Amino acid sequence: MAVTKYEILQKKVKTCRFWWAFKFFLLGRELGTKTERKTTFFKLRSLKDMIEFISASLYWPVLWLRRNKPQRIFIYYHALNQWDIGRFEKQMAYLATKCCTVTVSELMTAPPNGSKVVVAVIFDDAFVSFRDNAFPILQKYRLPVAVSVPTGNLGKSPKWALEDNCSDAEEIVINEEQLVELNKAGCEILSHTVSHPYLTKVDDVELETELKQSKQALERIVGCDIIGICYPYGAYDSRVCKVVEHTGYQIGFSIEPCSVDTSIDSFQIGRFKVSPADSMLKFKLKLTGAYEVVKYLRRLKRIFFRR
Repeated sequence: MAVTKYEILQKKVKTCRFWWAFKFFLLGRELGTKTERKTTFFKLRSLKDMIEFISASLYWPVLWLRRNKPQRIFIYYHALNQWDIGRFEKQMAYLATKCCTVTVSELMTAPPNGSKVVVAVIFDDAFVSFRDNAFPILQKYRLPVAVSVPTGNLGKSPKWALEDNCSDAEEIVINEEQLVELNKAGCEILSHTVSHPYLTKVDDVELETELKQSKQALERIVGCDIIGICYPYGAYDSRVCKVVEHTGYQIGFSIEPCSVDTSIDSFQIGRFKVSPADSMLKFKLKLTGAYEVVKYLRRLKRIFFRR
């Protein structure tokens, strides 16, 4: 019996769906649009994501064999667009049932709950989309969360995002009133400096000003002590850590992907970047700490390119 054009087309569609589903599994994240997939940048990013995902998948069994106590993990997000709400809720539902989620200040000392991973969630930049889209879901699942706030941009567009021409340029930072509301609703407040600079590139006077004024402004607004700071761009060094400690902070967060160890310097705590676009498999790998392998890949890359 002759095969019709319609049946041939159906087979092509099924094959195409299978291929992109397979690529999605390998990449561990949502795929871009057809136009984006043609760009060199997207192809390079896809290759990078694939290498990281495969490396983390191979590293996980090693990590599991070495582990003698529950993992302690900080994860962080930025904005949450409306079209990502469904995927974000799936991630939070998983946290609520499979992990022990605590506040930032509790994570270092929280007692383990069986074999569950101990997790703390942070949203950087304090965008309105966090308040409107993410916070209600976190409340729904009774999950604690912290938000890091750049005080010089309260109620304004993120100046740093406009300068860097990044995807968050259309976001708005929450204002003072919204910040107070979040704090009263149980959201923990952290500093993210005043103007979101690379702290390693500013002089001593500006460094102290960024750290001190941000802390003071937040304490005035919410009326409680601000114990932690998230370094913009994850940039820090020994000089930054000394001034952070001198200013009165107790914790400093980088964006180095690593689990928390009680022996680690409290001003060099790593976090795993998470996105609603991450597949559930990729999300789970990050919660196990398997994406810690990425920091080793970065070191290899630096060694390779030095040569």
